[in-house]
Amino acid sequence: MLDETKLTHLMRAEVAASEPPSTVLDVGRAMATGRRQRRLARSAGAAMVVGVLAAAGLTIPGLVAGDRPPSAVEPAAPDRATGLPAALTVVEPDVVYVRFGWLPDGVRHLQYQSGLLLSGRGVYLGASFNETGEPWRGVAVSLFPKGAQPPAPQLDDGSAATLRGTHAGPNLHGGPSTFVSYAGAQRSEAILRWRYAPDGWAQVRVLGLPGDPSDAAARAARTLTFGQEVLPMPATVRGVPDTLRAITGEVVLDLHEPRSWYAGMTWSPEPPDADPGRQRARTVSVGFWPYRQIRDPNEKGYVDPNTTLDGHAAQLTGEGGMESLTVYDVAGVNVSINDDGLLPGGSRALFRRLDIGPDAARWLPHLGR
Repeated sequence: MLDETKLTHLMRAEVAASEPPSTVLDVGRAMATGRRQRRLARSAGAAMVVGVLAAAGLTIPGLVAGDRPPSAVEPAAPDRATGLPAALTVVEPDVVYVRFGWLPDGVRHLQYQSGLLLSGRGVYLGASFNETGEPWRGVAVSLFPKGAQPPAPQLDDGSAATLRGTHAGPNLHGGPSTFVSYAGAQRSEAILRWRYAPDGWAQVRVLGLPGDPSDAAARAARTLTFGQEVLPMPATVRGVPDTLRAITGEVVLDLHEPRSWYAGMTWSPEPPDADPGRQRARTVSVGFWPYRQIRDPNEKGYVDPNTTLDGHAAQLTGEGGMESLTVYDVAGVNVSINDDGLLPGGSRALFRRLDIGPDAARWLPHLGR
């Protein structure tokens, strides 16, 4: 299961597609840790949030293909219809907009996020290949809303990489594409961009994988499928006040640990045109992941419950109206609810209104391959 550090990294993964999770250890505790860190960041530095968003929103020149011929990639398959007739003006957090087709062998984790990401509104789909503790290696897909330009990747020091050049890529989904390269890459990298709809950019980034990254990026991009399906969840969340608006949906699947996944949604009281930092400043989040019995207090996933709720072992912490609740083994899944003082009756009242069916433990994410 996801440990604390990895889930905190997961929350930042879409900024540079460089730190998706690598194991699934204790999602409930990790969620609480990530939220504590976000609160500290809120109070200590709105400027830090602004800086991250500014770095993520840089406009990149030179996206038009140059005069050189397309990069050498496998023969083009017949064009696939994008399925998205228009660029996204609203990015819904409960919609699946894109799925992987082909991926290199050795995928360890898959992740999907939609709605308000740390880099702004958009869609992120990632496949990671790294072992626990290693730098992120993988394939990352990003869809940007109407009018937004793909940002430069961030370097290890947090600065934006400098554009080095562009060259034409293969025909993708009925239109041209462009390979974009940046100075400062310390591992093999390919960034491929095209329009998934008029005035809407898509990007595939391949980082740190063996072989030719341009070939991998082109093949992954060519086999993507697009649509607008409902994002599946293992349970139905009822009781969220009408004054709150869903802003982010997220699903993670660990392919190397049987039945290891996380699925969650986040709500905010702020309107969609509010500053992203404001939208994230006070939220309610609900998450689910499979229950795993752990008896050894020395194991990283162990959490000592401090209460019970409707007969289930639980841990409840918080102060000043902010609560973090984790309830264990509810029809075979764990439930986390984090409330920044927005829920009438608090997290326990919302828990009692969740619709968790008897088959929740057998649920699998849409990311399953």
